[in-house]
Amino acid sequence: MTTGIATGPGAAARGDLPDAVRIGAMAAILLFVLIGADPFLDGTAAENAASRAGGNLVNQVLFLVMGAIAAAVLAWRGRAALRPLATPPILAMLAWICVSTALSIEPDVSARRLVSLVIMFGGVVSVLVLARDARQFANVLGASVLLVLTLCYLGLVLVPERAMHTALDLIEPEHAGSWRGVYPHKNGAGAAMGLFIIVGLFWAGMGQRVLGTLVAVLAAVFLVFTNAKTSLGMTPMVLGLTWACTLSASGHWRRLVLLGPLALLLVATVGSVLSPAIGSVIASLVSDPTYTGRTEIWAFAVDNIAKKPITGFGYGAFWESVFYGGGADATTWVNRATDSHDGYLNTALESGLPGLALTAWWLVLAPLSDLQARRGAGTGGAIDPLAMLFLRIWLFSLMVAVFESVFYQATNALFFLLAVAVLGLRFSAGARLIEAAPR
Repeated sequence: MTTGIATGPGAAARGDLPDAVRIGAMAAILLFVLIGADPFLDGTAAENAASRAGGNLVNQVLFLVMGAIAAAVLAWRGRAALRPLATPPILAMLAWICVSTALSIEPDVSARRLVSLVIMFGGVVSVLVLARDARQFANVLGASVLLVLTLCYLGLVLVPERAMHTALDLIEPEHAGSWRGVYPHKNGAGAAMGLFIIVGLFWAGMGQRVLGTLVAVLAAVFLVFTNAKTSLGMTPMVLGLTWACTLSASGHWRRLVLLGPLALLLVATVGSVLSPAIGSVIASLVSDPTYTGRTEIWAFAVDNIAKKPITGFGYGAFWESVFYGGGADATTWVNRATDSHDGYLNTALESGLPGLALTAWWLVLAPLSDLQARRGAGTGGAIDPLAMLFLRIWLFSLMVAVFESVFYQATNALFFLLAVAVLGLRFSAGARLIEAAPR
């Protein structure tokens, strides 16, 4: 089964692509996304501690390259490749982000981020339609992740001061000793390792048992030493919940198993800020009811959502606005905050409550419907390896988003792979799949 889509007789007329081109293009996009433009960031450099709202030249060049690859791929596949994605929730969300950008308090910032987001989605679709079949997709994804893991471990040996947090870091030196590999922060590294465990299990399930198991083990060890509590807790939870999905093919059962824990998590976290009663219950049950200081940021975000509940402050604009983070007293946490540390609140802050509702529609609800609609979904509880990969990435991202601002971050590997998972499920539900492409 391919991750791409059949485009009808016109596809043959455009000719086939050699495997070398397919693999090279997919690997280039995945490695850029997974490694980023600033691997092994120097945490002691003042320029790396400052706001980078103006962009990064290397990042901009790499985004242009990814955009060129995506444009070429989509031109080759034609508009038929995008047709399954033209659904009401996806189109409505894209339209609302454009509205949010047009009404932004920082229109230049929002416009730049919108361009980056469009390019990122082009990369997502390209990866999905380039793969000749699921096995090729698994091999490229697995090999790319193995390369990133190798770099992370080499960094610990060759440049340990840049592959882990140190007491000399200008921001959050209290994390000294936590591994971060090629990533700028331990939480980003932790989320990546959680994803890599999922990818390793998928690769093993697709026939590469030794390499897939190696990826999963290397990622698990690295995850432990990141000390990223969110990813350490969410990874085994996601594996358990997605396994529970295989016990029944019932849509009601799967919604209960997957969305129930997510709803409880949101109530226990953001709900503790919105409701004093919930807050008091949480304080009596957990040792850190502030979730490592996040409740203060969440309360600040909620207060500002109430100021512009319909349109929000603009896509990607709030935390770069001179009225907030950019103009705050340098001694306060607001000056250093770059997001809400909650993807759901951050979305409402940037695009209003309508944006949050549309995000819940296309990112939370629609993928489960697509899972149920895929071919063979009603023949038992079994879920094939590719669909399980997408399902695990989807659930892991939604749960991590309760503690980190994941959604609509064009340079965030977690959001990129979340988009791959969501659109991959959409393709499998809304397009005519092909068992084998001509070689």
